Amino acid sequence: MDNLVIRRRLPKKLKLVWSCRTLYLMLLPVIAYYVIFKYIPMYGVTIAFKDYNIFKGAFGSPWCGFDVFRKIFSSENFWKAIKNTLVLNLSTLIAYFPLTIIVSLMLNEVSHKGYKKTTQSILYLPHFISWVVVAGIATNMFSQQGGTINQMLKSVGFEPVPFLSDNGWWIFTYVICNVWKEIGWGTIIYLAALSGVDETLYEAAYLDGASKLQRLFYITIPSIKSVMVVMLILQLSRMMTIGLDAPLLLGNDKVMSVSQVISTYVYRLGIENAKYAEATAIGLFQSIVNIIILLAADKFTKAIGEEGII
Repeated sequence: MDNLVIRRRLPKKLKLVWSCRTLYLMLLPVIAYYVIFKYIPMYGVTIAFKDYNIFKGAFGSPWCGFDVFRKIFSSENFWKAIKNTLVLNLSTLIAYFPLTIIVSLMLNEVSHKGYKKTTQSILYLPHFISWVVVAGIATNMFSQQGGTINQMLKSVGFEPVPFLSDNGWWIFTYVICNVWKEIGWGTIIYLAALSGVDETLYEAAYLDGASKLQRLFYITIPSIKSVMVVMLILQLSRMMTIGLDAPLLLGNDKVMSVSQVISTYVYRLGIENAKYAEATAIGLFQSIVNIIILLAADKFTKAIGEEGII
């Protein structure tokens, strides 16, 4: 009986697939991209468990168990890189997360469409600027010798600030550059959520005599709270992930103790020193920790009564 049902259903499914063949053909390049560049390279993760030899390749190199992991875990530089990654990511999150929400709320209150679109375009633009350009701008602005900001400070009688050569000031500069570059792009999701808030709620609150501040705290923010939680969880899940461009381009020998993060450490191990097994092991460890943080953040969110993402 079951086989008969399957035979009857199968032609209908094939007809449905055939009727949507154009859509499936459009999807084919995307599937091919993920298979070729995402799934097939996953076999390379096995390098982390092998005594990898570039001449023998991933298939010919002998297995060595967790020896590579023991080696990286015993490295002081590895733990320094993790610490620096967490410090930079947390510092950026503390500044970026609330500022993105504040800017979104401010943009949502702008009634003039032309001014609003112009402001949004200006805010979105830095996201598309290369980190090479951003680092060049930051160097010209924050340099202790000849930087625009330090020239202004000198002109009013202050001493120049070592933005790019002092550990604490370098972290501050890194956060400022990241927030400036990404804050506009981060408002897109919040603005989309704000556009879905029921206008009748504002009208009812206005008739009841609620001020703009009261409407903000009792209608607007609660309406986008679920989006805020999801965005926070996603950002927490990337605590162990940091781009290579910003630390590498903004960093220098004077601030190496705080600018050496996981991405730059892996770059120097894998590319400069050809230690591919160690670089792969660090990448795998990084991914596992990110997944654990994501699951923990999601579980905590559900425990306090909010909706998670899993």
